[in-house]
Amino acid sequence: MNVEEYEQRLRQRVGEAEYERHKELVRLLARNLALEDILWEEVLVSIRDIDIRTELLRQRNGIVKDIHTEFRALNIQVPTVAEKNSEDFASMMMELVDDDDSEERVKDPKSRDDGERGL
Repeated sequence: MNVEEYEQRLRQRVGEAEYERHKELVRLLARNLALEDILWEEVLVSIRDIDIRTELLRQRNGIVKDIHTEFRALNIQVPTVAEKNSEDFASMMMELVDDDDSEERVKDPKSRDDGERGL
């Protein structure tokens, strides 16, 4: 979703009177929501590059904190999209770890799960 779409949705949520009073905050929040979407897409693209992924997640976490602060300032409930993305990401990371473990077992079929060498 782009900034204008977020701004329109937020404008509807807060109402015209609040929108006029807090127009700049609504615009800032819309920009941050769109930026969080972009960072999230980049995290998913760079999922296997630990350094890039770590930096993108650091940037995203800062934006998410700002988003929460801005929602509170507007006195509207924070949507669960950021939390949902975080949960999905944790699940995906567990799948990647499981895939990496499976690949290592295939490469070294003599190794066992407990770390000891088979006979």
